[in-house]
Amino acid sequence: MFGDLANFMLNKILKFFNRIGKETGFDKGTNYFKTYLDFIRKEDLYPAIYTIDGPSSSPEIIINGKKYLTFSSNNYLGLAGDYRIKQAVIKGIEKYGVGSGSTRLLSGTLDVQVEFEKKLAQFLDCEDSITFSSGFLANVGVIRMLADPFPYFTLFNEKPGIIISDALNHASIIDGVRLASAERTVYKHSDMGELERILKASRQKRKLILTDGVFSMDGDLAKLKEIAELAKIYNALIMVDDAHGTGILGAKGAGTAHHLGVAKNIDLAMGSFTKAFGSIGGFVVANKSITDYLRITARSYIFSDPIIPAIVVGLIEALKIVENGDHLRQQVLTNAEYLRSNLKKLGFTVLGQESTIVPLFIGSEEKAIKFYSALVDNNILAPCIRRPAVPEGKERIRFSLMATHTREQVDILLNVSSDIGKKFNLI
Repeated sequence: MFGDLANFMLNKILKFFNRIGKETGFDKGTNYFKTYLDFIRKEDLYPAIYTIDGPSSSPEIIINGKKYLTFSSNNYLGLAGDYRIKQAVIKGIEKYGVGSGSTRLLSGTLDVQVEFEKKLAQFLDCEDSITFSSGFLANVGVIRMLADPFPYFTLFNEKPGIIISDALNHASIIDGVRLASAERTVYKHSDMGELERILKASRQKRKLILTDGVFSMDGDLAKLKEIAELAKIYNALIMVDDAHGTGILGAKGAGTAHHLGVAKNIDLAMGSFTKAFGSIGGFVVANKSITDYLRITARSYIFSDPIIPAIVVGLIEALKIVENGDHLRQQVLTNAEYLRSNLKKLGFTVLGQESTIVPLFIGSEEKAIKFYSALVDNNILAPCIRRPAVPEGKERIRFSLMATHTREQVDILLNVSSDIGKKFNLI
């Protein structure tokens, strides 16, 4: 929805404010922000932010008393409304209250948090795990500490390293990279030739390769086998953001690296509990030397309160369900493949592979907006993805599937998409 602003913002708004700014200058107080908002609202560019009546955890949601089918949720396994997890959280509140009372390094480390981190590490077959109050904070706090010198003193007279990031990595990775003093460079999406050229040319002792496991806008998987081979040759660390793969791919949902058979070659895996787990929070798994190092260096861990303890109790229950949830994984991936294959049969261009994300490629901002609006008119929600999320000419509608979507609901989406596609000459 926010992506729908981009074209206007880059053209009409910038031209308008360049002219107005030269003529009047900008008031740097509150009027500065109001000027932008007034113009955006006057041009009807401010996004519609829907208020959902009640829970948003099921495929059917209510907005202003009207029922919509949603294909925009990350609640892949349908656990956000699971009765067992809700009961666990209620018990957690009764025991722990609603907050930790402090950060982990002061007095906010509770037994339940330590228990969960041990169980999570076992589940993902790693020595240790460290949790954060969000996945975004995990990336923002961790990335810089893997390539920058130790922040308090030096034992080795070391210099910053180099961070090498895939062009389509998530915004939280981009922000985490920007905070680092290390050299930063980007390789073209999944271009192993360019990645090797960068690694070969780099002279830094510490090299960090960053990649999503499942890319959230394209729904494709990282080339982790090839990345692992290059990392071994050029002595680089690998960190995988597996927010969209954890709980979905691999044996028992252990993630993309397990799915591709290279888990032992990945140094750090990061994930979020907002997707398959249906909750909140983020984590990093690695060997204990790395996690203990992060506990005293990652600022988003040191200076931010942890996941609410009652939620952690719920996450322990969710972990049990995820670990034994092959039927849920099979259902959501079957739903995604059914949608993907049938959209292709209708004549659409569809991106992605083996994931819960099904991007319907449009390739035109105007048509993508019209497609999105037509879906809304048919009581279906799915985001229109445009600049700055994707480059111009790469616009798409991004469908996200859940295990709780029925075949009938997916068929409704297919029928509506077929009608819209014919109307706008997309098929």
